Amino acid sequence: MLADLLRLQLDIVGAHSELAASLFGENRLKTMAPACTEARPVITIPGFLASGLSLMRLNSFLRQQGFTAKHWGQGRNLGPQGMDWGHHLDAMVRQMTDHIDALADETSAPVSLVGQSLGGVYARELALRLNDRIDRVIMLGAPTFHPYKSNRHNRLIGTFGYWLNRQSATEFAGREGMLHWQPDRPDMPCVAIHSPVDGVVDEQACHIPSYIVAASSHRSPRENIRVMSSHIGMSVSPLVHLAVADRLLAERANWRAFDPMTYFPTYLRPAVRLLFPESIDMTHPNRAGVFAKAGR
Repeated sequence: MLADLLRLQLDIVGAHSELAASLFGENRLKTMAPACTEARPVITIPGFLASGLSLMRLNSFLRQQGFTAKHWGQGRNLGPQGMDWGHHLDAMVRQMTDHIDALADETSAPVSLVGQSLGGVYARELALRLNDRIDRVIMLGAPTFHPYKSNRHNRLIGTFGYWLNRQSATEFAGREGMLHWQPDRPDMPCVAIHSPVDGVVDEQACHIPSYIVAASSHRSPRENIRVMSSHIGMSVSPLVHLAVADRLLAERANWRAFDPMTYFPTYLRPAVRLLFPESIDMTHPNRAGVFAKAGR
């Protein structure tokens, strides 16, 4: 538990560093990041215990780049709070449908969902059920929960979540768990952004299994983007913001993997490789979150 406390403290320190980088590099990021020239509605969903304000800088950045970005409008994300996951998700779908439809009608375009941590889990599950309204999903440090495999998420956060929700993540996820989509169902892009220095969730559980990525089509791509970022700081990290903007504008009919080198001069390539480490194959039968849910 002491090790998890240290991991959490380091993650908080990292988040403050990323916020400072965002504040000082804001103008530079706006110049180098891609801009949106047509209607691109986006709804952002906060992580566990966070409110829509936690994604304020991400929404502000996206709006500056021409996106129509709004937060989820549901206040603070407190999780299921003892409710069965299926019933909780049904209620979430009912609450979010009007918000999603209103933004889609306003912009005459399907909505993209960007969710951080548990918010990314919600985004993944909402899109599965509302796929005719959703254009794509981008997850920031969003874990999966296997029904019987152990994970290495931060136990301090897990303990607090158990106290608040009166059940563990594995318990509320149920016997089927909360896992990644199959390669082509639903028929939309899904991008997982995750970090090797995440101090809250296990990166292996955030990583879309390589066999799913390999089997996905250009129309329904599954993609991993690895970035050096704290978990808490993903919502303010300039590196994450750059990747999110790029993936929101990626053409569904001609999908190409994210290439950060596009945005940096050649002499910075060694540094860019450190900031965006190569995505590795984390698929292993003894690791958490690597199995696709049957029928999803």
